[in-house]
Amino acid sequence: MTRNRKAGKSAAASIVNMPERREPKPPVTYSDSNHLSVIFQAHGSVWCHVLPYCIFNTLIAAGVYIAKNNYGYDITCKPLGHKFMAMMVSFLLIGRVQIIFSRFMEARGHLSTCYRSCRELIQHMAVLTMQDKSEGAMQWRQLVAERTILLLLVTMGSIEFRSSQKKPWDVPELCEEERRNLESVMLLDDAEKEGTVKTKMSRFAHGRRTLLEESDRAPIILAYDLRKAILSTRQAEVLQVPFRHVNEELKLLDMVSGFLKAYAGLKKLINTPFPFPLVQMARTFLFFWVFTLPFALCSNAKELPGILLSTFFITYGFVGLEYVSMELDDPFGDDPNDFDDLGMAEMVFEDIYITLYKLDGDASVQNLRMKLAGVKVEEIA
Repeated sequence: MTRNRKAGKSAAASIVNMPERREPKPPVTYSDSNHLSVIFQAHGSVWCHVLPYCIFNTLIAAGVYIAKNNYGYDITCKPLGHKFMAMMVSFLLIGRVQIIFSRFMEARGHLSTCYRSCRELIQHMAVLTMQDKSEGAMQWRQLVAERTILLLLVTMGSIEFRSSQKKPWDVPELCEEERRNLESVMLLDDAEKEGTVKTKMSRFAHGRRTLLEESDRAPIILAYDLRKAILSTRQAEVLQVPFRHVNEELKLLDMVSGFLKAYAGLKKLINTPFPFPLVQMARTFLFFWVFTLPFALCSNAKELPGILLSTFFITYGFVGLEYVSMELDDPFGDDPNDFDDLGMAEMVFEDIYITLYKLDGDASVQNLRMKLAGVKVEEIA
C-alpha cells in the first residue's frame, strides 16, 4: 500500500525520530506540603477567571458602604433572606461540583481502560505467538500493532473533536488510501462533505448525519479493521505455529471489545452533558446571591476593610467553585487541567514498540515505524 508522503534517503532519520504532532501539554503539578506555592500558583488555577468578579463585587461593596455612611443613601437590605438563599446556593453549587468531579474521574477511568486494552492486546498477541519466528508471523504482529496504534490515535481525535474541530482521521499516520476508505463508508450528507470523499452511504442513513456524529463512528470502523487483522491468520497460512485453541483468538478479540466498551463510556459522558436546567438554576441563584451580597453585608457592618475582604473572598469561593466545575466538565482539550490523552497514548505506542522489540527485534520496530511514517521499505533500502 503506497502512502501519500514524500520520502527518500533522508527519511531514514525521521523513522526513529518522527516529528511531534504538537507541543507537549505542561502538566499541572504542585507540592502539597508547600502552602504558599499552592495558594499563589497560576498554572491550572481559576484565579485569572475569578479575579475580575472579585474586584467588581468589592467595588460594589465599597460603593454601597460609601453611599450609606458618607452620603446618607441607605440601599442595603436585611441579611436574613440572604442567609436562607445562601443554603440553596451552597446546595446547588456543591452538588454540581461533586457530580462533575465524579464524571471527571469516570472519564479518566475509561481512558485508562482504552490504554490498558491496547497494551494487553499486543502483549497477549506476542506471548501467544512467541514460538513462531517466521516472516509471516512477524508481519502479522506488525499489522496488528499498526491497526492498534491507528485505532487509539483516531479515538483520541474523536474525543477531542468538540474542542479541536479537526476530523479524527486526519492524522499523518493514516495513509491517504485508508483515509479515503474510511470516509467512503461515512454517512455524511452533501452539506457535510466538505473536504471528504463523496459516497453513496448517506442513502442508508436514518437521518441527517453531521461531522460530529461521524467522528464518533470512526473508531468503531477502525475497531472492525483491527478485528479483521487479528483473524486474518484464518484466511491464509500466516502463522507456521497456529493458535492452539480458539480461546486464544477470542482472548485477543476480547481486548478489542474492552476497548470499545471504554470508548462507549467516554462517548456517553461526552454526549450527555450536565442537565441544563440544573446549570441554569445554579448559575442564576449564584450570581444573584453573590452580587447582592454587598448590600446585605453593609447593612450592619461598621468597618469598610472588613466588608471589602469578606466580599472579595466570599466571591472567590462561590464563583471559583463554579469555574472549577466548568473546568472539569469537559476534560478533553488543551486547557491546563484537561487530560493529556494524546501524550498518554504516545506512551502506549512506545510500550507497543518495546513488546515487538523484545520478541521480533529492532528490524520489526523499524518496519512498523516506517509504515506509520508513510515510508515504503524499498524507498530507504
